[in-house]
Amino acid sequence: MYEDLCSEARKYSQDCLDLLKGDKRIVASENYHELSAYILDFAIKEAKSYEVYLVGKAKQFPNDQAVKICATQLITTTVAAFVSSFSDLDKDLQTSIADAQSASIGADKCDKAIQNEKPEFDPQPIHTRNNEMFLLSVISVLAINHLT
Repeated sequence: MYEDLCSEARKYSQDCLDLLKGDKRIVASENYHELSAYILDFAIKEAKSYEVYLVGKAKQFPNDQAVKICATQLITTTVAAFVSSFSDLDKDLQTSIADAQSASIGADKCDKAIQNEKPEFDPQPIHTRNNEMFLLSVISVLAINHLT
């Protein structure tokens, strides 16, 4: 089922498959409600892991304002949006979709802040994780849309 969903992600289909295939619950999902819930749960865990990474990076480079903003504000909004989408899944599908869509905003703003700052470290891992947050947002929306 997740393969069909990833094919809907078109140009991101291979990235989607690579990202989701490691979660056994996602792979074994039997309906779109399960798949949506498991993808959102996965997204929450990934966003929280990324938040921990950014906080560590902010401590390592305390003078880097972009990383500080990413760690203390922007990724927090991403985590909150995925959590909100998950909690709305059984109550209000349109709100759940809107929350999942908004999850990419913090990562996008973080990516732009890092690019504008020209950090003293390799920004590629942050860029990669921001892209992952964007992809999880897209995949979440695609999955939830199947419930409407």
